[in-house]
Amino acid sequence: MHPLEKKSLKIVEQEHLLQAGEKAVIGVSGGPDSMALMHVLACLAPIIDIKLAAVYVNHGLRPGEAEKEKNLVTTEANRLGIDFFPGAVDVKGLAAKQKFSIEHAARLLRYDFLEKTAHAFGAQKIALAHTADDQAEEILLRLVRGTARKGLSGMKTLRAGRFIRPFLRFPKSHLIDYLHKHSIPFQLDSSNTQNLYLRNRIRNDLLPYLAERYNPDIRQTLTRTATILQDEEELLEALTETAFAQTVTINQGTLAQVHESTTRYAESSAQALQLSLDLFTMHPHAIQRRLLEKCCWLMACEPRSRQIEQLLHLAMPDSSAGSLHLSDGLRVTKIKEHLNFAYPAGRGPFRGNLPTETGLEILETRIPAPGSYEFPALNKRLVVEDIEGSIPGPGDIFPEGEYLDSALFSFPLTLRRPEPGDRFHPLGAPGSKKVFDFLSDQKIDRHERGLVPVLCIDDSILALPGLRIDNRFRITENTSRAVKVRWEEME
Repeated sequence: MHPLEKKSLKIVEQEHLLQAGEKAVIGVSGGPDSMALMHVLACLAPIIDIKLAAVYVNHGLRPGEAEKEKNLVTTEANRLGIDFFPGAVDVKGLAAKQKFSIEHAARLLRYDFLEKTAHAFGAQKIALAHTADDQAEEILLRLVRGTARKGLSGMKTLRAGRFIRPFLRFPKSHLIDYLHKHSIPFQLDSSNTQNLYLRNRIRNDLLPYLAERYNPDIRQTLTRTATILQDEEELLEALTETAFAQTVTINQGTLAQVHESTTRYAESSAQALQLSLDLFTMHPHAIQRRLLEKCCWLMACEPRSRQIEQLLHLAMPDSSAGSLHLSDGLRVTKIKEHLNFAYPAGRGPFRGNLPTETGLEILETRIPAPGSYEFPALNKRLVVEDIEGSIPGPGDIFPEGEYLDSALFSFPLTLRRPEPGDRFHPLGAPGSKKVFDFLSDQKIDRHERGLVPVLCIDDSILALPGLRIDNRFRITENTSRAVKVRWEEME
């Protein structure tokens, strides 16, 4: 037995990834990692007494390569004597309809197809070929985008009792050696070499740079750190579960079911949660944040760190009663000694009292890529353009619109209204400033400030389109790529 097969068997047995008599589907793209996983699990199948099926998903993004990949996986699955289920999904269609990034849409549809195939095959487990290299990339990706401690713990070898990653502690080089040793064919995904996506830039640029300049073992270091944090996460999660049982009451209906792999939620009847603030404030901030996050997740809402901090502020004893509006109509209201989580007007766009006299407001909108995004009720549009030709110099008078150094951020972005506590560093100003103070300086009436757009990535403000960009994302002499942003009237 090859060393990779021996080590994989040890991981499977020690961490109870597969049990005798179970079925498992394997996500196989035709790349080196997934081809190695299919062959290793096929070798272990009679030892563990499991039945396998290979699943290939065509995302419709690389038609020429996809057909070759599918044929390769078909041939190898037949040679190994395991079932094969191919499928095709419309990634571009979902991305355009829901305004998702291509990466996010592909992941949603891929996991959805894997789940459906696993159900049809009767599989208890879904095997994924993530390696230690992928773990290192994921941790850096989450760190760059902004995440809490839980995010820095990375991926798990067993998640939700269903998704298994037997290779998560093995470097990719071990898999390549195994493939060469057994003359196993594989296909390389050409999109992995393109630095269009942040993940690719981390894989192709940042990790090699860190390995060369700072720590040759950076991947192993990140992986070990993730393992340590995962162990600590188990303790914190157990404490959170106990605190949740003490502080939260389900008042009506049924909770939305969270699909952990895709963050898509099943429809459910009206529901509400009530959090007791007397008990809540007795817990440390670390547990408080987790309780608020758990409440949002159970209400089918994915909160950002900024929103968790706003909820934390609302829950504090010295904070007056009030209400926060989250995504898809979720409202969190403080009444006396409770925080109530509910959908008072049902699921859908923002509803309820608006802070502007006009009754209009900028709804939070995902900006997945350059393009034109219309807001008919405001008679406005946001135009985001990639600038490939001549880029204005730092001292130039810019044409209509704001210019941002696109090497300093990545899509998707978010356009939303200003919120209390927002700060940014206006271009040309000596330092940071509260957004509402800046709007006051600009003589914008307080009743109209909800109509001022804020363009941001996670918790960082890039610009107030039509007014000012953040100094951190300005054009400099070193700028090689730029994005032009315009907030303009619709014809």
